[in-house]
Amino acid sequence: MIVTINRAEFLDAAKRAASIAPSESPLDVLKGALMEADAVSGKLTITSTNMEVALEEKLPCSVQEEGSMVFSSKMLTEMLQRLPLDTVQISRPDNHGRMALRSENACYEVDVWDRGAFPKPDLPFPEDTVKLSGIPGMAQRTVFATAQDNNKPLLKCVNLKFTDVGLRAAGSNGNCIVTARGDNQSTGDVSLLIPAASLGKLSNMCQDKDEFRVGTTGKSIVFFRENFLFSARLMEGGYIDTDQLVGSIRNAFTVLTDIHDMRAALSSVLSIGTGNRVKLNFQDQRLVFQCAGDCVSASAPIEVIALTGTPAGDYWFNAKQLVTCLKALSGTVTLGIAQGGMLTLATQDAYYLQNAMRPEAQKKTQKAAQPAAAKAA
Repeated sequence: MIVTINRAEFLDAAKRAASIAPSESPLDVLKGALMEADAVSGKLTITSTNMEVALEEKLPCSVQEEGSMVFSSKMLTEMLQRLPLDTVQISRPDNHGRMALRSENACYEVDVWDRGAFPKPDLPFPEDTVKLSGIPGMAQRTVFATAQDNNKPLLKCVNLKFTDVGLRAAGSNGNCIVTARGDNQSTGDVSLLIPAASLGKLSNMCQDKDEFRVGTTGKSIVFFRENFLFSARLMEGGYIDTDQLVGSIRNAFTVLTDIHDMRAALSSVLSIGTGNRVKLNFQDQRLVFQCAGDCVSASAPIEVIALTGTPAGDYWFNAKQLVTCLKALSGTVTLGIAQGGMLTLATQDAYYLQNAMRPEAQKKTQKAAQPAAAKAA
């Protein structure tokens, strides 16, 4: 195998392969990336997988001799970063067990693996695929709300629903739920569960303008376009009926405000660092964010416009989850308080709800009452 290729393009692909290939695996070959040189197409195909996701990229190159091998993508990244010229040559004479990577007078020689049974991702039938773009934006609006608990595998997924009006996505950790609109041209009638970590990896490798074809092979969902393919294993199981749940929400009142203003106010009161709860207090045309500790308190008001009902009262919410949500959303937002003090946020592209927390004063009252109850018993 002898190939000459652009160093910068090769380095970028090696970095993406390194983000997929596992650092530890019972099979040494899976720690690396499969490289295949094809003289007819003039392409070097780089494939990496951790058996949960797989990535395949094709790079233009000059192929003097065809061949294939598996090489450590992390080591390849380190070497390419240190080579001097814009082009590099990969050579493995007679496909023996060592590879040479050359650029000008610099040369690395390292051991490689034969291709063997390195797994390659399957492709869906072209007629069963749909167009899809806007992946990073969709991931940003949903991944943050998914669970981190390994005991809740289904809640660690994003629910992708291809409907007759386009793609809709949802994520939940059990305490909050977010639903988001995706590409309206991605129509269909199927609901899929993709691990949030897998969707996050894909979103880091593309831009909103990038257009893919997407389909399934039964156990995996595949996103592909020219010279790029990303496959992720799907989870099986029943997911929350978020459409029915969101449709049952009835706000006691709603106000119109801005995500940026909410984000700034919340950040300012959390700077006192007194815990993970924030109080929202509604006073006519103002929404006040408040945090309090034993010796310090902070408040920050923002202007709102009342839409329905009469905004009033105090409500407590998980501050960390609300911060994460506000980072993921943008623009004008309709904020509401629904049954049980539940918070709802509705933007043009997403709908978020979070359960209320018990008021601080009520918790202290209950704790103080416990010794008396025990004494009476």
